Amino acid sequence: MSLVVNFLLLPLYFRADKLEKEQLQKKNEMKPWVERIKKAFKGDERVMMLQAYYKENNYRSTDVLKESISLFLQIPFFIAAYSFLSNLNILHGSTLGPIKDLGLPDGLISFGSVSINLLPILMTAINIISGFVYSEKKTIKDNLKLIIIALVFLVLLYGSPAGLVFYWTLNNVFSLMKNIVVSLWHPSSSRKKTGKQPKGAMSFPVIILSCAVLTVLTGFFIPSDIIVANPTEMINTYIEAPYNPSLYLVSSTLTAIGTFMIWIPLFIYLTKETLGKIMTYVLPAFTSMGIANYILFNKSFGTISRKLIFELPLFYLNEEIIPNALWDMVIIAASVVLVWKLRKYFRPVLVIFLITITCLSFKNMYSINKDIKEHGPIRTNSAEDVVVPMSTTGKNIVVIMMDRMMGPYIPYLFNERPDVAAQFDGFTYYPNTISFGKRTNMAAPAVFGGYEYTPAMMNARPDETLLDKHNEALRVLPTIFADDGWEVSVGDPSLANYAWFDDTTIYDDNENIHAFQMAGTFNYRSEFLTDAGAELELRLNRNLFCYGIMKIMPSIIQPRFYTDGSYTCMNLTFGDYIDDTFIGLGELHRQYGILEDYVSQYMVLESLSDIVDVTDEPENTFFMFSNESTHEVCMLEEPSYMPAIVIDNTEFDAAHEDRFTVDGVQMIMDTHYHNYLHYECNMAACIALGNWFDYLRENDLYDNTRIIIVADHGRELGQFEQLLVADPQFDAESINPLLMVKDFGSTGFVTSYDFMTNADTPYIALNGVIDDPVNPFTGNPMIPDDKTGDMIIYVSDELALATNGETQFNDPGSYWLTVRNNIYDDENWALYPGVPG
Repeated sequence: MSLVVNFLLLPLYFRADKLEKEQLQKKNEMKPWVERIKKAFKGDERVMMLQAYYKENNYRSTDVLKESISLFLQIPFFIAAYSFLSNLNILHGSTLGPIKDLGLPDGLISFGSVSINLLPILMTAINIISGFVYSEKKTIKDNLKLIIIALVFLVLLYGSPAGLVFYWTLNNVFSLMKNIVVSLWHPSSSRKKTGKQPKGAMSFPVIILSCAVLTVLTGFFIPSDIIVANPTEMINTYIEAPYNPSLYLVSSTLTAIGTFMIWIPLFIYLTKETLGKIMTYVLPAFTSMGIANYILFNKSFGTISRKLIFELPLFYLNEEIIPNALWDMVIIAASVVLVWKLRKYFRPVLVIFLITITCLSFKNMYSINKDIKEHGPIRTNSAEDVVVPMSTTGKNIVVIMMDRMMGPYIPYLFNERPDVAAQFDGFTYYPNTISFGKRTNMAAPAVFGGYEYTPAMMNARPDETLLDKHNEALRVLPTIFADDGWEVSVGDPSLANYAWFDDTTIYDDNENIHAFQMAGTFNYRSEFLTDAGAELELRLNRNLFCYGIMKIMPSIIQPRFYTDGSYTCMNLTFGDYIDDTFIGLGELHRQYGILEDYVSQYMVLESLSDIVDVTDEPENTFFMFSNESTHEVCMLEEPSYMPAIVIDNTEFDAAHEDRFTVDGVQMIMDTHYHNYLHYECNMAACIALGNWFDYLRENDLYDNTRIIIVADHGRELGQFEQLLVADPQFDAESINPLLMVKDFGSTGFVTSYDFMTNADTPYIALNGVIDDPVNPFTGNPMIPDDKTGDMIIYVSDELALATNGETQFNDPGSYWLTVRNNIYDDENWALYPGVPG
């Protein structure tokens, strides 16, 4: 790193040295007359005479700063190196020769209990020697400034990690070598400047305009494009006081300004004799290429988290790379020709680019703030606020919506862990179950509101927005139970207000509904989440700009700059859940790092026993909550199925392949790493829920509690041949959610192949406990569907939420399917003609 930085800065240092020597030469030439003036005049007259003399010689009082320009150049790089190497995790525990730990002071010299750090002393000695070699005068007096600076660095770095001091020592060695070479070789500088600027000369206006476009593009426009896609998801709910995510644009924009408007122009200005001409063509070409790469060749890599990490590995196919590279070369060549031949016309083009992307950026900013304002202030609660009453003498009903929990997995999970199966005593498992969509916003409303909230039925109400109908569905069961006098608790309502954080404000109009956030509230209980908020702040403040840089790069470079979501930040390399290098090579069993979102959701399941308030009062209670530990999947350590920093399940998976075959039906695992991730997180959820059921038993709450575990949808993983529909081609695993029900006093474990849908959930919850229940918002009775006709399913891969007043589901590329009676029979599936509603 020392060599790379120093060679990159070498032109700057040569220019700085030249300016310093020119300043020193000028000062020496003026010195005799300055001394005469000072001797001959006094007071104001002396000042006036000196000013006149300085003006005559084109000397300004600020020119004295040129004598220290080399020092000024070192300061920002010293600050950057100090910040980077002082906090570089990879140094801790690393050895180098006699240095035992590069993350600590070296302590190479010891006298009893006293240790002396040798590296800072060596660094200082080399620094002083280098200064003497550089200076033309050899007296202590003339080099006092250099000695003082060297001693300042000694004081600053004496107690620093050895890695940092070693880096700075190498810098000083490089400086010494450079000064020795310079002192032995004095290049001639007799080149004369001509008054006429040739066509190929440097154009600072073109350079500045290009830098301005790159600043707005990478620091403002592209980052705002990411945030505006879902502003509420970008809110850092891990910190105590979450704030508007548009403020992250301040950091990304300032970083871009520093990069493109300060450092690059400064570098060019100081080296304009050589670099300026080249950059006059390079910067406009790079700017044009960047705009084209983002606007014309911007490939979607699927879901991206708020940590700016894609759900799937980032890669380009050869058939994508080659056309992109050819177009980039064409754009670069055209830009160079335009700057060479038609420079005065190219400037307006850059101005148009600048104005356009600036306007689009402010439009994004307006949309972000509008969205955040519509959702209102971000509400948070503490763990003490999460209290769920459950009665030992009354009736308790619990509805657990496990997002994307896979219905077909249960026989395989219980086959591997009979002890967990025993904890689910009393449950009936319904494998022949469908959802009405394969995304939460399309499938979850029916789970909470029943058949009136399937996509087809929501489309039949075109006068209301999808957002309003979604919120209404979430309120149906809590409102019915609350109005009947039950104690009602709701946790983490799924996509309430179409917000990615858990928005409980939809229940504010009913004081009998106790709604709270659960995800994130119990993070303090996990050793992995103590720094989650700080890490997310680092990622968003740093990597939004880096994401902008990546997006303007040629496609062949993007994956290398992305570096598995760390964007070249070494401290973040193992900060998330996956190493894409292994996955890209077909690795299925190893993982580095932790997925914080998974752990945050899992801690809710681990904390269920702690939030229950057991009462002997004969009151009835209703508890409904959603959990995404089966959605935010990551690899877990087997056989404990717990998160760990480093996981290698290779041996365990090889030794237990038979667990994926039950009753002669094999679950396909080795086609994709997500198969293992989903399996393991589903197992962990079952283990955590089973432990909670044991807690309910111990506290006399199990037999008088009806429990419904339901998922909103599944995922198309191609694991079950019996779910691969041939005509139309469709993987029914994506709409085969989990549905398990334990009724009051039930025993044993039963598998029922009755045809069910997750829209049966409200009826199951209400059956026998509320007389003649009615939907409080539509006035329609809450009755089950006989399911003798076709069930209409909406199939769409659209991830964006309908936040712009949309009233119906009808995304581009979407279609509708029908199924009846038995999902395992291809004859029961068909395409639905047109769009319902």
